[in-house]
Amino acid sequence: MNVQLDSVQYVDAYQYQEGKFEKIKVPLSTEYGITIAINEKPFVTIACSGSDLKELSSGFLVAEGIITHKNEIEKIDFDKKKLMVNITTKETDAIVQRLFTIRSIVSGCGNASEKNTGFKILTPPHVLPEIILKTGKQFYQTSDLHKLTHGVHSAGLYATTGECIAFYDEIGRHSAIDKLVGYALYNDIPLNDKIVYSTGRISSEIVQKAIVSGFSIIVTKGSPTSLAVEMANKYNVVLIAKLRINRFCVFTTSIDLDKVFGNNGHPELDSGS
Repeated sequence: MNVQLDSVQYVDAYQYQEGKFEKIKVPLSTEYGITIAINEKPFVTIACSGSDLKELSSGFLVAEGIITHKNEIEKIDFDKKKLMVNITTKETDAIVQRLFTIRSIVSGCGNASEKNTGFKILTPPHVLPEIILKTGKQFYQTSDLHKLTHGVHSAGLYATTGECIAFYDEIGRHSAIDKLVGYALYNDIPLNDKIVYSTGRISSEIVQKAIVSGFSIIVTKGSPTSLAVEMANKYNVVLIAKLRINRFCVFTTSIDLDKVFGNNGHPELDSGS
């Protein structure tokens, strides 16, 4: 399945400048309500841009603990008229059990209720603080769509040496990260030694996606929520926020800084930022 709906729509607007109104065309990010169905049964409707639907829908199911491997997916179809992605999975006892126990989800910016059953403590990889800063500069200059519309979030998947592996835009920060997880799923990329950058605030739902999907370093220039910090400390997710040109804050105090960042880690942290 390779479906790309229009990601930009030009709309009429009035711009006020120098004492008068002028009619102009403004580029906006499009928004679609895409329903993800599992074996023909609607599961959740996600507000998204309509692009990279294969990665988005599959990554969502991975990040929510419904599927764990691409071999569990038999096929993916898209009904453009109904705006529905149907994922046909293998009917194994494991998948049936996951679907039975899965919590109800409202995609977007709502509050999360933890689904802690079976969560594993993560082991973060080593990364130099200089890489975090350098990669952050690159990440926040990557999105051409954001420069055009100022209406999307972005997520990037990076190696601990700074190389960009995948980059996606979406109207929601959750869905942008789901696309990264979907990309990793189809390209057999392990996430345990990777870094995920996000343009949005880090809520508990984002940390939960990290725990279930297996990536243990999240970076943003925004702020985390209190529950996100609590979960990050419980499961060893390295939560890096308030990223600036020359500093960042690590909100996960349960980790050994020297082990994750090396002996040069401490000078880079500014708890007063």
